Amino acid sequence: MAKGSGSRKPKAKKAEPECLPKNAVGTAPGASAASGKSAFRKWLRPRRLVLLALFASAWVCMPVISRHLPSLNNRPEYRVGPDQVTINPAPRCVPPDLVRQVFARAEFGESQSLLDETLSERVAAAFYTHPWIENVSYVRKTFPARLQVEVIYREPVAMVKGFGGYYPIDKHGVLLPPEDFTVADIERYPVIERVSSVPSGGLGQPWGDPVVHGAAELASVLLQPGPDAQPRWTQFGLEAILVPRRVALNDESDQLEYQLRTTGGSEILWGRSPSTIHPGELAVDQKIQRLADYSHDYGGFDAEHGPWEIDIRPWNGIGRARLATESGETRNFN
Repeated sequence: MAKGSGSRKPKAKKAEPECLPKNAVGTAPGASAASGKSAFRKWLRPRRLVLLALFASAWVCMPVISRHLPSLNNRPEYRVGPDQVTINPAPRCVPPDLVRQVFARAEFGESQSLLDETLSERVAAAFYTHPWIENVSYVRKTFPARLQVEVIYREPVAMVKGFGGYYPIDKHGVLLPPEDFTVADIERYPVIERVSSVPSGGLGQPWGDPVVHGAAELASVLLQPGPDAQPRWTQFGLEAILVPRRVALNDESDQLEYQLRTTGGSEILWGRSPSTIHPGELAVDQKIQRLADYSHDYGGFDAEHGPWEIDIRPWNGIGRARLATESGETRNFN
């Protein structure tokens, strides 16, 4: 038989070791149980037991101990009174003791704790309800104990001539405290006349009459400065806003028309309130321009044979008539 003519005997494969689970490698039976017992014995050592007992005792006794500890709420550095409240500068006529009034109205007492979580919210609400405050922007706590308060003040725009005196209102027709105004202050603002109603709410509340609300809007517009930085009210020599004489219960506020009286007795027919959306009404800027043109061309509203009734409402120009004779003439301004 020739060499190499027979088939070679196949080599036997080496047996591979059987894979065991990782948690079983090197772990003797019962080892897990032994390690658990060892950990439990550690917690049973005297030092750890003493620590556990101390923690448990502290947790149980803490409420009792806290009642006997000195309270920080009553320490001076954590108390806030009116003198510790800083507020943004107020306009004319706002009383200088406004903060004290807020504390008194809210029944805060002499001071409040800075640590009170509700303090900022309660102070904001107290300021918001004061008649001179339109809105509260923020209340911030600082240490040592102080509060910083930013508010939006109500600003007077007119005096309503009513029963028993004059009543100040803001541009929304909200009633302001009359006692905060002097006689000299009253003369600084437009006077609203012919009002037959009385305030329906208290201080800091709307008057409740649409004629007063519309007149307040008109006063706010006329108090704006003109080109010479003077209020238009002063520039045009105006004295009073005259509301409609008779208002039926079913009259809509957008139908109410107003007049202006000058210091010389002339009457200007203004028309509807500045917020009207009536399609036939001239814009506020157009009416202001007509007043300026008339004053320039005639040297004022009361010059020469006055007083006059001056109508700035028509689209085609300004009409005027002498109040005494009712004879009139019309002149267009382009």
